[in-house]
Amino acid sequence: MDTGRAVNGDQKLRGLLAALEDAAHPSVFNPYMQGDPRLDLPDAAAIRLTNLAHYLAARAGAHIALIGEAAGYAGCRFTGIPFTCEAQLREWNDPRFRTSSLYGDYDERSARCVWRTVGMRDDVIFWNVFPWHPCPPGRPLSNRQPSGAELRAGLVVLKLFLNWKRPDQVIAVGRIAERALRRLNVATTYVRHPSHGGQRAFHSALNCMLHAQFPAHDSRLRTSSSGP
Repeated sequence: MDTGRAVNGDQKLRGLLAALEDAAHPSVFNPYMQGDPRLDLPDAAAIRLTNLAHYLAARAGAHIALIGEAAGYAGCRFTGIPFTCEAQLREWNDPRFRTSSLYGDYDERSARCVWRTVGMRDDVIFWNVFPWHPCPPGRPLSNRQPSGAELRAGLVVLKLFLNWKRPDQVIAVGRIAERALRRLNVATTYVRHPSHGGQRAFHSALNCMLHAQFPAHDSRLRTSSSGP
């Protein structure tokens, strides 16, 4: 698949994708550059980058940005799309999804909670403060919080994302995202992260916020399923 075709000549988006792909940090897995022969298909990194390119290009008109913490092992680490897991892409009949080779169709509860809340709306776009996957050494199928230095590196790419998207509303999913956005002097609204028992609080807060401030419109990206 042609990543360039997905971004339709958008130079800022090309720059964002290039920054993602080129980054290398110790103890961090870059889903858009690296592959793990124990877990990934041979062309996994290219598939993930194309998945993300298609997702971002499809939501170029979104004006609400939902910013999370980092790529999770059961979600973005394998799909390349924030808050999205392989099991969801399979259910949406998306032919781009498969990058895992060992277990396949990884399922992430947080991803399902986010999509269940946002639904079919194409005016909302997802991103992460740290867009790569931080994991403990030797434990690729687990998550850890990004370090201070890692978060600072993520802010460079977050600036590129915000400069490309220029959203009207920015919603921080969790305190780490909230603090990072405030460091950039970005006006943001906080909602609890859906992980660690926060699904109900997240769903309630975000659902009320979206329906009260930004009623959904009829424009949809897909007519047969609620996918990216």
